[in-house]
Amino acid sequence: MKTTHFFHSKRFLLLLRNDLLRNYRTMLISAGAVAALYFVITLPKIFFSPGSTNPDFHLSLYPAFLFIGGFILSSSAFSEIHHSQKNTSFFMLPASIFEKMVSKLILTTIGYVLASVLLYYLLTVTSSGIAVIFTGWSFPAFNPFRKEILLCVAIYLVTQSMFLFGGLYFKKHPFMKILFSQFAITCVLSMFAFLMVRIVYRDSFHGMRFIGEFMFNDMVSFEHLGNNLATIFKYLFWICFAPYFWILSYLRLGETEV
Repeated sequence: MKTTHFFHSKRFLLLLRNDLLRNYRTMLISAGAVAALYFVITLPKIFFSPGSTNPDFHLSLYPAFLFIGGFILSSSAFSEIHHSQKNTSFFMLPASIFEKMVSKLILTTIGYVLASVLLYYLLTVTSSGIAVIFTGWSFPAFNPFRKEILLCVAIYLVTQSMFLFGGLYFKKHPFMKILFSQFAITCVLSMFAFLMVRIVYRDSFHGMRFIGEFMFNDMVSFEHLGNNLATIFKYLFWICFAPYFWILSYLRLGETEV
C-alpha cells in the first residue's frame, strides 16, 4: 500500500475542516447550553452571596462540563455510520479509514479540550465583569494551568477513548450503554476481588462473612499486594488504556466500512 493511500496531509486537513463545518451548528448549540447552565449556577452566587466564591469553585464545575460534554461528544462522533442514509456518504469521502479515525480523535480530544477551556474561561471573565458592575466584587477567574485541572484533562484524554469506541460499537444510545457496561464490569471485578480475598484469607471468614482479625504479617502482605496492584493498574491506565481503545476503534471502523 502506498503511504499516500493511508495518510496524506492535505487530504487529512480537508477532512478535518469538513468535520468541523458539518458539526459547527451542533457545537454552537452545545456551547450555548453550557453557557446557560453556567450562568444558572453562578448568577445566584454573584447576586445573593457575593464574595463567597473562591477559585476552587472551578475545580468541581469545569471538570463536570469537561467529562460530561466530552463523553457525550465522543460517543456520538461516529453516529452517522449507524444510519443507512448517512453512512454511505461518510464512507465515500475521499479519505482513508485511518484519516477518518484520526480526524474524529483530534476533534474529540485536543480540539474539544481547547474549545472547552476557552469557552469556560470566557464565561468566567463574563461573570467576573457582571459581578464587578453589579456588586463591586470580582468573580474568580478560571486558571486552566492548575495541576488539578491539568490532571482532569489528562484523565479525560485517556478515558474518552472508551466512549469513542462505544459510539462505534453501539448503534443506539451509546452513552447510556457505555455507562451501564462500566457499571457491570466494575461489579464483576469487585466480586472477583472479594472472592480472591476470601480464598487467600479463608481462615478469617465464616462462609462469606468476615469474623477474624488479620495478623500483622497478613496486614503487611495485604498492603503490599494492594500497592503493587495499584501501581500496575496505574501504568496500565496511563500507557495502555487509550491506545487499546483507539486500536479497537480503528478496527471496528474498518469492519463497518466492509
